[in-house]
Amino acid sequence: MQQQQIKFGAWLLLLIAGWTLVFWPTLQNMEQVWRGSDTYMHCYLIPLIALWLCYDQRQLINFSPKPSAWPLLLMLPVLLVWLIGFASDTNALSHFSAVILLQLGLATLLGLALSKQLLFPLFYLIFMVPFGEALNPPLQDITASLSVAMLQWAGVPVFREGLYLATPIGQFEVAVACSGLRFLIASVAIGTLFCYLTYRKWYKHLLFMLSLLAFSILANGFRAFFLIWIAEVSKMEYGFGADHYIYGWLFFGVVMFVMFWLGGRFADAEPTAKPANTHTAATPMKLMPLAGFFGLLTVTFILSQQVQLTIAPEKPAAAALPAGFSAVETSDWQVSFRDGLTRTQGENTDNWQVFSADYGHKQQQGEMITWANWLYSTKQWTVLKQRDISFAEKPYRLVELKNHLGQSRSILFWYQIGQRQTVDTKWAKLYQVLSLLQGDSSVSGVRAISVPISIEQLDLAKLEQLAVQMQAQMQTQMQPQSSPSS
Repeated sequence: MQQQQIKFGAWLLLLIAGWTLVFWPTLQNMEQVWRGSDTYMHCYLIPLIALWLCYDQRQLINFSPKPSAWPLLLMLPVLLVWLIGFASDTNALSHFSAVILLQLGLATLLGLALSKQLLFPLFYLIFMVPFGEALNPPLQDITASLSVAMLQWAGVPVFREGLYLATPIGQFEVAVACSGLRFLIASVAIGTLFCYLTYRKWYKHLLFMLSLLAFSILANGFRAFFLIWIAEVSKMEYGFGADHYIYGWLFFGVVMFVMFWLGGRFADAEPTAKPANTHTAATPMKLMPLAGFFGLLTVTFILSQQVQLTIAPEKPAAAALPAGFSAVETSDWQVSFRDGLTRTQGENTDNWQVFSADYGHKQQQGEMITWANWLYSTKQWTVLKQRDISFAEKPYRLVELKNHLGQSRSILFWYQIGQRQTVDTKWAKLYQVLSLLQGDSSVSGVRAISVPISIEQLDLAKLEQLAVQMQAQMQTQMQPQSSPSS
């Protein structure tokens, strides 16, 4: 039995090493997200928690790994999804598929029977994926609505404009950090673990998680209301700065304690530990499923090396500006696109600003559509409204912003991928994949026009003239610049 465990351990280390080697670019990107956001700091602990769960349940597990080929059938479509995500720099696809492939690889090594016994620890690895950023806007809107309702119940006059709440004492913004996403994701990760350790019946799992989600959202709305109410009654002396974070952690702790205390009152009895069967004859491990797994990894690695890469310069080159515009270094709308082939920002005498950045469809470093690139600073600006328009039968999107000083700004933007134009980031990613598959050696680009007025005040004819001019200039600049690299 001990010899079998040593052999299993060797195969396990080899499997993890092979998986790490093939998906190293994706794993690096995941770790950068973990390190760059407090929302995902818990992801570092997920593998350790999964290992602890396996160790904690060791008395209930009949250790008899029998590698199975069935998970390999699921690996084929997941590997295809990863290749698409890798080629298009779509982090959601590449992150999820890489972790799922680890789960399937472990299931191949363990076999179906042992994988079933370790189903939850294997499933829990999915929380390594940094997901949920798309929930920020709806969560901000819910938090703002709850705050307004509670302020009105408390007798505090409040006027809402988008995500800005104005009370007699001042104006407050429900920023991205106030959405409660950190609270929600941490609650889901901890709550899922709590359910596994506490309940045996599926409906208790479901009821607890739904209650936890609802209570977390309500608690975050109450937290935002409480901060505004404290600032109101204290004449802005309390409620912000260090208080903001102290109250946030306090609310998180209280909500978790209350939910776990209530949930614990309905806990199911723990399963009776079964003594390990030490007399089970060791069976030789089947090598064909493992050979199939490593064969699929090898094919995936070879295909990933065929993806055409563009070598980006250390500093993006400057591109030509439209007539009448002079180059500027910064802007009050704080547009930011990093690691491009070219990047240029300009302003004219009417305080109109333009921005352009070009990228390879897939670069060795950097990408056009990523969480690190933005058309405006979400910390300084809030979206009041947006609408799609067309000039010369081409799609453009107009966004109206407002900051805490009450200043308005309108932004017109679009993405260009070869000859295709879109305002949707998902379509932009898809067009980049199609360009790579077609061997298109052109580049991708983003263009934006910023005007310090509201949408209603815009001169659309003048805006169209500038947009068409930039679009035409963009077509002439988009010459093949990429070079393949393995």
